[in-house]
Amino acid sequence: MLPTFKELFLEPKFDSIPDDLTQLPWAVWRAEPRENQEGKFNKAPLKPTNKGGYKVGANNPSQFVTFDQAKSAYQSDLYTGVGVLLSKNEIVGIDIDDLDETLTTNNQLSAWLQETLSNDVYCEWSPSKTGLRLFLRGSLNQAGRKSGPLEIYDDKRFLTVTGHQVSAKELSL
Repeated sequence: MLPTFKELFLEPKFDSIPDDLTQLPWAVWRAEPRENQEGKFNKAPLKPTNKGGYKVGANNPSQFVTFDQAKSAYQSDLYTGVGVLLSKNEIVGIDIDDLDETLTTNNQLSAWLQETLSNDVYCEWSPSKTGLRLFLRGSLNQAGRKSGPLEIYDDKRFLTVTGHQVSAKELSL
């Protein structure tokens, strides 16, 4: 059996995941240690099978499964977590890595996050609980992008989901 490293990551709270996200294409993932980056893991999307799944590309939504199928596969203990595929489905995903350092060094992002969370935008901890994922209704007028610890996408991107919701109060913003 392949190692999952489940003990290092938050267990998904399936009942806390918003309905808007449960309607999207889903996959599972298994933590894969990155070479020469201790403590860092790849989280590639996998189509679940009873033999451990196979990698699927974010440009191939037909290979993804339903929320219930991903949930069931996760519960088989073959996988580390679950996630959604953003594919121009009117959901924008925002990924903020290294939260403590990022908010300390970027006052503008802290202010934006405070305002955004006060508007009931869904925000959750990343699987490692060192970053955040935000999901909101909308679309981008250009391709997604990454700038340092901040990423924003609405198409051809797999984002992990935990269901561990976060409030502005919890973040002390």
